[in-house]
Order: sequence, then C-alpha cells, then structure tokens
Amino acid sequence: MASSQTLISITTATHFPIRLTSQNFPVWKRQVQSTLIGLELDGYVTGDNVAPSKTIKEKDTTKPNPEYTAWFRQDQVLFGAILGSCSDDIQPIIASASTAKEAWERLSSSFASKSRSRIISLKSKLAKNPKGNRSIAEFLNEMQSIADELALVQNPIDDEDLLVHILSQLGDEYNSITAALKVREQPISYPELFDKLVDYERSLKETTSPPSLIVTANVSQRQTGRSQFRPSSNQASRTSRSYSGTPQRPYRVSQHRTGNNSRPNRSTMRFPADLRRV
Repeated sequence: MASSQTLISITTATHFPIRLTSQNFPVWKRQVQSTLIGLELDGYVTGDNVAPSKTIKEKDTTKPNPEYTAWFRQDQVLFGAILGSCSDDIQPIIASASTAKEAWERLSSSFASKSRSRIISLKSKLAKNPKGNRSIAEFLNEMQSIADELALVQNPIDDEDLLVHILSQLGDEYNSITAALKVREQPISYPELFDKLVDYERSLKETTSPPSLIVTANVSQRQTGRSQFRPSSNQASRTSRSYSGTPQRPYRVSQHRTGNNSRPNRSTMRFPADLRRV
C-alpha cells in the first residue's frame, strides 16, 4: 500500500490510455488492475484499503483525521482517472459515485451480463473454428487469441483443452501428426505445438506438387525443344531461293551397249553441273 502521506498522481493519458467502451471492458479492466497493482493502489477498488475514520479525538477534542484526509485525496485522484478513461456513453454510469470502489463496482455490475454472453460466444467460436484454407500460423494465432480473450473475462481455458480444440479442427491432411500428439505421454506446451505444426505444414508443401504445374512444365519443355530445330523464316527463304534460281536436272543413267547385246555394259551416273563442282 502507498504511504498514507504520499499522494500518487494518476493521469488518464499516461496510466489508462485505453478508454472504456461498450465492447472492451475485459481489456480496459485488465489495464486498470495492472496499473493499480504496480502503484500499490489496487486496495482502493478492491476494498482492502478501507477508509480511516474521518475524525479523531485528542484530549476531549474532536478534529479531522489526517489519515482519512490523505486516503480521501488519493481515492479522488484515482476516481477521477477512472472517470476520465471512460467513453462519453459510459461516464454517466459512474458520474454520481462517491469513491473509486463504488465506481469500480458499478462498472463491473453493468458489464457482468455482457461478459457472460461474451464468454458463451468465445467458447462457441473456439469449438467451431476449422482451419480451412488458412495457413497453420493464421489458424493457431486466432485460436490463441480466443483463449486470451476468455482469460480476460475471467474464464481461462487450460492448455490441454486448447490442444483438443486445435487438433480436432486441423483437417484430414494433419491426421498423422494429430494421432501422434494425442498419444503423447508428456503434455505439450502451446509454443511447442505451434512449432511442430508449422514444420509439418512446411513438409506437406515440399512433398506435394500440383499436377497442373508438372503438365505445364512438360509442355513448355517440348515446345522449347522443337523451336531449337525449327528454321527461322529467313533461313527457309534463303534455302528456297538457292535451289529455285537454277532448275535442276534429274539424275540420268546412261547405258552403253556393245554389239547386239541388249544388256547394258555399264552404268554411268550423270550429276547436275553445280553438284559436280562440290
């Protein structure tokens, strides 16, 4: 507890930067609690730091109690900071409160029913949140975020229950690692689970190659191979002109006969003049 003679200054902008709205009471409450614990002022809202008597008697004389004066001053500084950290639509709920404790209790009571409905909503989402097409990191981060929100509304979920919800919604491609983790003797922490599932996802991607990519690659290779042996249009044109300029005579076989023998004596191949020069 802070010294009875020491007044601790609290400002909304510095100590309670998150303003209370109708949607963020668990986060705002955690912010205030952490700050007050750090400043040793949490007893003002929990009731542990009870207000001293307003007056004291000395030699048959009643006079103000300096302990109460110090307590009241600190309480009002804290109350003002809490009021200033509320949004405009929340401030009327606590504007008429006389102490920080009373303001705290009014807020807790006002948001109690909303907190219960929020708990039900979060638990339902945790149980029905399949991985689908998301990456394993995105899926796990959202599941952890839901668990964190449950903790903020004072309804935390233990690691084993979170593990069950995660493994049951991974999908068929994770069946092998799911089975291995379920029969594991030692409990696994969330960080270790995260690393194992991310590594498993990476191995799945490395061993799975989409068929469409393979077909496309093969077709591309065949087309590239054909283009290497296909003459260009200029080459084809030059080849056509070189043989179309001079008509070529066909090969002829000259047969020389001797005497009346009708059978050829020899055969002589006659080539076109341009080929004989080669």
